[in-house]
Amino acid sequence: MSTLLNLSGKIDPQTVVIFETVGRVIAELGVPYVVVGATARDLVLHLGHGAKLRSVTKDVDFAIEVPSWRAFNSVKDKLCEEGFSATKIQHRLLSPEKMEVDIVPFGKLEDGEASIAWPPKGDVVMNVLGFQETCNNAEWVRIQESPELGIPVATPAGMMLLKLVAWMDRAREERGKDAQDIAYLLVSYEEIPAVHDALYENKQIMEMYEWDQTLGASHLLGEHASSIVGEDTSALISQLAAGELGERNIERLIDEMCTRRVKPEYERNRQLLSAFLAGFGL
Repeated sequence: MSTLLNLSGKIDPQTVVIFETVGRVIAELGVPYVVVGATARDLVLHLGHGAKLRSVTKDVDFAIEVPSWRAFNSVKDKLCEEGFSATKIQHRLLSPEKMEVDIVPFGKLEDGEASIAWPPKGDVVMNVLGFQETCNNAEWVRIQESPELGIPVATPAGMMLLKLVAWMDRAREERGKDAQDIAYLLVSYEEIPAVHDALYENKQIMEMYEWDQTLGASHLLGEHASSIVGEDTSALISQLAAGELGERNIERLIDEMCTRRVKPEYERNRQLLSAFLAGFGL
């Protein structure tokens, strides 16, 4: 896991304490974890590379690879000993400062369709497809110099996989934020210097998109997502591209990516998503 960014001094102290405490408790269990969600988005793209802040993040999201529900509950119990408090939502805790902290388990407790069924009754089911490859390919972000503290954070490629899966998984009235986050990732990826450099080192992509850097970066994001994607996640995204998921189709996704519902915005989102899928190999 390589160092991606140094954000020391850019993160508010309360959030740094959350990262330190949760990371330490998980490390005691000896299992991998990754920071995901809007937290990862803001760390990497906004604080790390100056992309426009999409919205104020009010919670911190972790995904943790655990061998059993017993191990997951052990993490929750130890965090409660550190001053966190449980809520009615099983994957959500409140920090001592009352910030929401979501910890989603994945790994051996998944069923054959990459879903987890929350005990005791198993009536609440959550899709965790994409978390494994996102965790496996996380990059290290330094959030504090003294004492030195780093955390594993989802890359934009991992974020894109998780957002696509979430959009396909959620009910229509709940997935608008996922579509908006997909649009944000597509327009913001060019802000990363390494992406900019790669585009001008490989001019074939830029020529393909008539030197439109944002489209070129979207294509590159597709390539990077394809390089880390797992077989099941790839198959699901392929079904989306092929129009095999009913009303969850590319046209619907493009429409929900729009904020103003005007034709130029729809057309631009279509170009961005098409460039991503081309880079992904679809």
